Amino acid sequence: MRFGEFIKSRRLKMKMGLRVFASKIGEDPGNWCRIEKGHFSAPSDIKLLNKIAKVLNLSEGEKEKLFDIAAKESHEKVPADIRRQLKENEIVPILFRTIDKKKLTKEQLKKLIERIKDEY
Repeated sequence: MRFGEFIKSRRLKMKMGLRVFASKIGEDPGNWCRIEKGHFSAPSDIKLLNKIAKVLNLSEGEKEKLFDIAAKESHEKVPADIRRQLKENEIVPILFRTIDKKKLTKEQLKKLIERIKDEY
């Protein structure tokens, strides 16, 4: 699903008009219409993406999906929440490099993620 489709489907599910939505996130309705139609790129600004998630009452999983879709379609290829972690926590790149050097499989990565979730 494309970013604009994702937003529009959630917005319509809440019975929220485009102008109301754009106003709540502080964006121009005309530009936002173009984003929903796929004529403009998805935003990459984490503050705006967080605002969108809040206005649309997205769950944590839906919010992560929003960040991932936005990253794929914007000029930024790394999701905004991950970029923030990379910027704020100097040890995160070490974690990524360690994973890369160990050549973990997808299954091993899933187990690592579950272990982190369970323990922290």
